[in-house]
Amino acid sequence: MRSKNLFTRIFFALLISWAFYYAVDNFTVAHWNNNDSLIVRVIEAGPEGIIPPEDEHEESYEMLERDTILQILSGPHEEELMNVKTVRLAGSGLDVKPGNRYLLVWDMFSDGRVQYSIADAFRVPSVAGVIMTVCTILIALTGMRGFLALLGLGASIMVLIFTMIPLITQGWNPVMLAIAAVFMISTVTILCVVHHARYRLVALLGSFGGVLSGSLCGSLMVYVWELSGLAGEGAALLASTLPGLNMRGVLLASVLVGSIGAVLDVGVSITASMSEFVDYDNDIPLDRLLLAGLNVGSEVLGSMINTLILAYMGSSLPMAILICSAGVELSGILNDPYIAQEIVQSLAGTLGLLFTIPVTSFCFVMQESLRRRND
Repeated sequence: MRSKNLFTRIFFALLISWAFYYAVDNFTVAHWNNNDSLIVRVIEAGPEGIIPPEDEHEESYEMLERDTILQILSGPHEEELMNVKTVRLAGSGLDVKPGNRYLLVWDMFSDGRVQYSIADAFRVPSVAGVIMTVCTILIALTGMRGFLALLGLGASIMVLIFTMIPLITQGWNPVMLAIAAVFMISTVTILCVVHHARYRLVALLGSFGGVLSGSLCGSLMVYVWELSGLAGEGAALLASTLPGLNMRGVLLASVLVGSIGAVLDVGVSITASMSEFVDYDNDIPLDRLLLAGLNVGSEVLGSMINTLILAYMGSSLPMAILICSAGVELSGILNDPYIAQEIVQSLAGTLGLLFTIPVTSFCFVMQESLRRRND
């Protein structure tokens, strides 16, 4: 009976995801900004040929062109067919496939010529559909707990995207905003995840204390190593776009935000484990309870450090490959500001995890001690 109910829930989850996919598809196509690009479907794509350079004596990049028949899916000319030559830089762009949907962009020259190119695949509905599928299956398998976890995640993303980031662009202090955002994210997540109401404050204090401790260590490394926060193309582009932005503050804010997920995981795990110990033995000695919390934290710490550091290494892997392929020595790698920033984030997150264990365990024991005195 349970397996039948489970399959029914999964079936309805997939049905909802399918309906959501088509709803997003229709809405996106209907409201697409056609001034920048058009959504098109490739009907037929001919072989590519090399465009001869205008000046043979001048060094230039090799360009490719092909005859392409496209069906327009957005804008006032919807469903119309157009036969155009699309161009792309050799070694870049997409190898278009008939039947798939893409984004078509164009450039107009002073002599009236229009040059078309396929900018990217149109993947908005499929991305939204996959996200919805994962969310609905999670809820189908875990019920209300999965829903509350997703609710906390959604609230966290909204705090970052609609509160912290816009205020940073307006010139607010990135570090203070990050601290406020971390506190709000921690509070919402713990309210949604921790089911023992009396232990929520413990999880909040332990997690928030761990994040702040790790961030203070990260701040010390940033100032001692004289990091400006400008390493990497994204940071340089941001600094040129918003000249008055405190890039060092943005780096410190990224350290705070980057470590909160793993720290919350450790803090909640320790709180949940210690609450189970108390439920099993309400008179467990406080020193034994403290030792149990520290032992649980040490067990969780190893895997969480791997998760945190490997996540940072994975995100910076292309840059690391580029630096190593240039034949740089180890001393040069360690001195590179981009690598140093990644090290700061990794070490600050690791220290945050390390501090979370004793802070959470001690706060739990203190609260349990006060409860026993009041009883």
